[in-house]
Amino acid sequence: MAPLTTTATMTTTANAGRPLHLRLLFPHLQSLPKTDPQRNATPVLTQSPAIDQELFMYIAFVMRDFIHPWYHLVSQDEDLTAAIVGILTGAVQRLEQRIEKVDWTEVLLVCVPKLLTIHWRDYRQARKRLNMSHASGASTLDALFHGMQPHIALQQQGGQNDEKDYRRQLADAILPFVLDPDDKDNPALRSLIREILANIVIFNLTETLTDPYTIYMIICKLLSNYIPLLNEMETQGQFAGTYFSDLTHEPAEPVAKKKDGGGDDDEDPGLFAKLRRLQAQQQQQRQQQGVDDPYDRLTTWAKTTTTTTYQLFSFGYIALQVLLSPLRTLYYAWHAFFTQSQEQYHRVNQHKKRTRHVRLIEPVTQLLRVVMAVDDRPIVLWGWQMMAMFVWPILRVFGGGLLVDKFLEQTILHVLSEPFLVFYLRLGRDLLWPNGVLVRRGVPPTPLQREQMRIRAERLLVLALPKPMAHAVFGTDEVNRLQSHIHEALAPLQHKYINKHLMYLLIDLVLGKVFPELIASPGS
Repeated sequence: MAPLTTTATMTTTANAGRPLHLRLLFPHLQSLPKTDPQRNATPVLTQSPAIDQELFMYIAFVMRDFIHPWYHLVSQDEDLTAAIVGILTGAVQRLEQRIEKVDWTEVLLVCVPKLLTIHWRDYRQARKRLNMSHASGASTLDALFHGMQPHIALQQQGGQNDEKDYRRQLADAILPFVLDPDDKDNPALRSLIREILANIVIFNLTETLTDPYTIYMIICKLLSNYIPLLNEMETQGQFAGTYFSDLTHEPAEPVAKKKDGGGDDDEDPGLFAKLRRLQAQQQQQRQQQGVDDPYDRLTTWAKTTTTTTYQLFSFGYIALQVLLSPLRTLYYAWHAFFTQSQEQYHRVNQHKKRTRHVRLIEPVTQLLRVVMAVDDRPIVLWGWQMMAMFVWPILRVFGGGLLVDKFLEQTILHVLSEPFLVFYLRLGRDLLWPNGVLVRRGVPPTPLQREQMRIRAERLLVLALPKPMAHAVFGTDEVNRLQSHIHEALAPLQHKYINKHLMYLLIDLVLGKVFPELIASPGS
């Protein structure tokens, strides 16, 4: 038996360098020879192999952390894994077809700015009405804001909100449009996928992205190129010193002693916590008996050492695409005219213009006017109105409006291109599974750490803001005054409950565009 053990160990070691999604989701591929091109072949999810790999990594992590902990206590076969992968493959393909039909230019440049404008206005109005006689009896800013922007997910029922039920109903409404017709009538399958979608995807999305500390941390990561300059300016004393009161320091609380045999999961008596403890007990028993479980090696996370370069946002690239767009159309038209090519002629005639909207800059400028509180500064407001009444109409007459619309559309195409989508997926994976380990509820950041992260993000935004734009919007280019204005502009993001209102409205907006069947008609 010794040679067999050595061979199995060598095979497992050789396969440990393979990506996790290949080892976990497609174990049958490991038996193929290394020279076989099908050894790394996976089902096609989307039109991009790079996006497919990231999506398979998400599926592998979900299977490893939420499905296999209880399934491998019952059975060791791979039938469930293959079935779930097949179902999710079809669901992603149907979802991609719907996503391609959405006009994301309208969503991101018209709908989202209008929604953000309403959100910022309601927040500032609620803050002014707080502790006043006409505040509808609300004693907190969260309660007053909820009265102005009620959402069914955050409606209080018996002391608890309906957030969990809303997520489940939302997931249950989506499944009929993405599942295979044969799987729609399977209650067990629908319940399993619904719980994964509601309690893993939507829950982690809302809980993570609505935390102000996470929002400021993302800002710091996106503006990491300005960190050396910020450190230098702070060293030179160009930013005013910040005083932190005693309220921002972590209170000195006695650390409760844990019971013997307990762990971090003692405070979380949920199903997954119980499964983790049961797995830990079984693993400890196998170690005492000297028995190795191949599944432990199969799901081991091996971080690749290859570095990936991301495509940075480039105004020059977008401007070049705007300038080449009419030249490209003119080339196709002349080519069809001189060659009399019917194929080229029909291609030109059937070409749909990407510019299906005009005045795309107006919702964005209105959002900037509200966020930057331009109406509170009379001189800046006067300059803003002069630009709107005299300068901008003249620019539109001479084609400036068309160029701006083209530039904004190319910007959306640029930020939704394949390299950026892969970057967004990897950023989300790093937030949910840092170093391949599911993020667990640990020690929350102290008020001091939150305040330091907020100040760090505000100062990085000050450095990233172009000086001409800062002077035109805020009427100053002094860094400390700019930081004060940025702090006021980002004030609505400092409340997690209010951020949840915005997050659920954004989710409703996107799902309403992707699944228009969910939107009730006015007559219904």
